Amino acid sequence: MKFRPLVVLFLVVCCALMSCKTIEPADRTLEDLQQASMPKLIGSVSPEHEQRRAKAAMVQWVEQYLKHDYRVVSQRFVLTAPGFTSNAGIGSKAHQYVTQTLGGTMHVEGWYDDDNYMMLLWKFGVASPRYIAFVITNDFLPATRERSLVGYFELASSAKR
Repeated sequence: MKFRPLVVLFLVVCCALMSCKTIEPADRTLEDLQQASMPKLIGSVSPEHEQRRAKAAMVQWVEQYLKHDYRVVSQRFVLTAPGFTSNAGIGSKAHQYVTQTLGGTMHVEGWYDDDNYMMLLWKFGVASPRYIAFVITNDFLPATRERSLVGYFELASSAKR
């Protein structure tokens, strides 16, 4: 009989711990975000050796566009299916996943964009915040049979402050 209260307490603690939300390590978070926003029919993960210049240009654009206040610390790239044009749709799915599943909030409402890219940026936490970005090219990449590049990034505040 003495063990019953301990068992109940143990079960309550276990249930409480399992329901706590934590942000997964970036690699897994970015992978989950990609899978939630882009079903396999819409795009596929781009191998490291593929489209190196386009990927480097996207990372550089993100950091420059954010005035080097943030740096990319983790990245994941996907090429859309040939001819896919519903970029805002996958951005909307990404937003839904980040806000409803991960508990992030928009860092700035709406899209950051220019002639080349569109970006959504979310923030997690207050004391030492994390940032996740979804970026997509506005045009198809050359010589890819009309495919766009999508980037999923974890950002950290730059140390220049």
